[in-house]
Amino acid sequence: MTAVRDLTWRIAPGQRLVFEDMDDGVLLYDSLVGRTHLLNATAAETLTVLERNPGLTSDAIRRHVTEALDLPVDALPLSAVEELLDWFERLGILVAR
Repeated sequence: MTAVRDLTWRIAPGQRLVFEDMDDGVLLYDSLVGRTHLLNATAAETLTVLERNPGLTSDAIRRHVTEALDLPVDALPLSAVEELLDWFERLGILVAR
């Protein structure tokens, strides 16, 4: 069995994500199933990172996200990133390999 930290992540095939900045978060429209989600900055940036750089590990995603949000790496626990990735996978937005 592959460890979660060894998996690589990408946007699900056929998925087209549409983002809209709002005052209290970022709206995400999931075009595959027609659902809308309200995301915080970390979640929205995670998807943006994977749109630009498919196939990253959770640790690499964490580094990209913290850099984009101008945060120290330790401000975002790896376990939080992995939980977020798992949530997006259950929603069908991301796939892991």
